[in-house]
Amino acid sequence: MGEGHEMRWGGLAGIGAVIFAVVGRIVMGGMPRLTSPSGVVAMYLADHRAHIMWGTVLYAIAICLFLWFGAALSTAFRRADDTSDAPTVVLAGFILVSAIAFMAVAVFAGMTYTLTEYRALLLFSSAPYATMTIVGTVAGIATALTLAATAVAIARTHVFPMWMAWFAGIVALIRLLAAFTLGITGGVLVPGGWLETYVPGVLSALWVLTASGLLVREHLPTVQMRAPHVMGPGHA
Repeated sequence: MGEGHEMRWGGLAGIGAVIFAVVGRIVMGGMPRLTSPSGVVAMYLADHRAHIMWGTVLYAIAICLFLWFGAALSTAFRRADDTSDAPTVVLAGFILVSAIAFMAVAVFAGMTYTLTEYRALLLFSSAPYATMTIVGTVAGIATALTLAATAVAIARTHVFPMWMAWFAGIVALIRLLAAFTLGITGGVLVPGGWLETYVPGVLSALWVLTASGLLVREHLPTVQMRAPHVMGPGHA
């Protein structure tokens, strides 16, 4: 019962992480691109200050739930195969990604508050905004490592169906390729653009939702149905 509940809550945490992250992104509104003029960036930060503050809080909650999901996933791998280093790498990967993401959203919130509190600084808002965009792109490498380790762990333990390992491996490759857009300064592949950001993000969210659903379903505690007691003649 305890193991089932543990896995189930880890799966629910993964679902919650995706929901909070999606809502947080919607709350923040349409964010400027890396190549947007300084005036556009300054106007976005000034007009969406409250939305950004609330959005970062939702993102912070999502990150904590994401780490919980990763810990449950690592535990499932460890219980299935305690001789492999893959579960340790998976857990370390989730910790690394969560730490980077948490610091990124915290710094972005602090940057927004400072720039909008001292309005003269908005003239220079493009520089820190671009910095945060690049940080997010580089962080994709850590996500790729985590998903790759997860794919290896699935292949070794068969905790999930094998197609989940291929799914994780493909998303990891896309995440890694997205990091190589750092040298691009224009077009659809520019860092922070919809192709570099949303395609890997949506695929990663779909994988987390699928893995979370499997954790909830496969490790949900089952109630054993007991056959009704039939009384014999001597018990009448």
